[in-house]
Amino acid sequence: MIVSSSLLLLITASASAAIEPPKFTFSGQIRARAETTNIESYATPLKRRGYDTTMLRTRLGVGVDAGQGVKGFIQIQDSRNWGSEASVTANSANVDLHQGYVDVLDLFAQPLDLRAGRQELQYGDQRLISPLDWSNIARAWDGARLRWRGSNYTVDLFETVIKEVNIAKRNGNFWGLYTTCKAVPKHEFDAYILGRDQGDDSFTNEHGTKGNRSDRTVGARFKGTPDRFDYTGEADWQFGRTAGQRVRAWALAATGGYTFDHALKPRLGAEYDFASGDSNPSDNQLQTFDPLYPFGHSYQGYQDVFAWKNGHDFKGSVSIDPKVDWRVQADFHHFRLHHASDSWYDSTGTQITRSATGAAGKEIGNELDLHVKGKFREVITLWFGYSRFFAGSFVKTTTTRADRDWGFFQAAFNF
Repeated sequence: MIVSSSLLLLITASASAAIEPPKFTFSGQIRARAETTNIESYATPLKRRGYDTTMLRTRLGVGVDAGQGVKGFIQIQDSRNWGSEASVTANSANVDLHQGYVDVLDLFAQPLDLRAGRQELQYGDQRLISPLDWSNIARAWDGARLRWRGSNYTVDLFETVIKEVNIAKRNGNFWGLYTTCKAVPKHEFDAYILGRDQGDDSFTNEHGTKGNRSDRTVGARFKGTPDRFDYTGEADWQFGRTAGQRVRAWALAATGGYTFDHALKPRLGAEYDFASGDSNPSDNQLQTFDPLYPFGHSYQGYQDVFAWKNGHDFKGSVSIDPKVDWRVQADFHHFRLHHASDSWYDSTGTQITRSATGAAGKEIGNELDLHVKGKFREVITLWFGYSRFFAGSFVKTTTTRADRDWGFFQAAFNF
């Protein structure tokens, strides 16, 4: 139904606007990734052994320029694991519409664009809103976005439906107002407010009571690349109510780096990420920051055992570019909880485990990530790496498990 509706919308827009025949473009991707680890999960006691898996993601996109400022894009996606079907003659329903939208440009003869339909959203450094391309499925939202284009700034207003029920006022909605300014050369400044509203009593607070969610995240971000230095900073304040509890949380992130004048382009970098946790689980206030829809895998380590949520992440990195379009990088993370009585969360924001009394302490552990990424024959990208997570006292006390090794190899053919 979603696919047919998007096709109908696209065909209608093309027919009504076109003077000349519409122009079509085609794109696609075939991506495979193999992963292996010696401990599948710290959260599930039965998953003490490791796992090996190979994932395949196939995308095919069709774009159309219908003229008169009307464009459209449809992207079909198939996501699967190798060997997941019962036999070579079986067929699992893995195909879905990843994107399907129409763009109407220069509304009212102004620099105002409308995009409506299923679409990816990506803002800033993707700490709060990301299509999460690492995932074999990735994210997309159903909704509409207005964009005002200034000479050196943009203003976006979007509204999406993330869960639909039979009564409109009980739907789940995600909306935002996001501004980006590039008035200063080699610098960016963003300011935004993001909101989530869901009225279907699907959230449970720390006391076990179910209820609705209505929260707001207000923040700002800056980024600069003067000379050989680079730096970013982002800060957020979160407030509202979830299942009757007041939400009062905050987070900040800062990065800095320097690239040396050398053929290998060696870079040294440092990063600090902080997100508040809940200091008193028995009161009526929720202080655990929720990073909404982040690209968690990109920041808090490749093992995905930590989140921008109730914690501190201290990171150091070093990289070189041995040849054009190739990078070798090493990252070291130190993970520590903000409040010992709050949970340890993974990159999806899901609780791994908790020490209700705080007796297990705050030390989650350290992680070393080694990875290499580059292009092979221009249209093929290779990416592989190895990570080791050194479990800290909190992990050993609450899960009785030791260190974990994880490795991956990914190849993507883009056309």
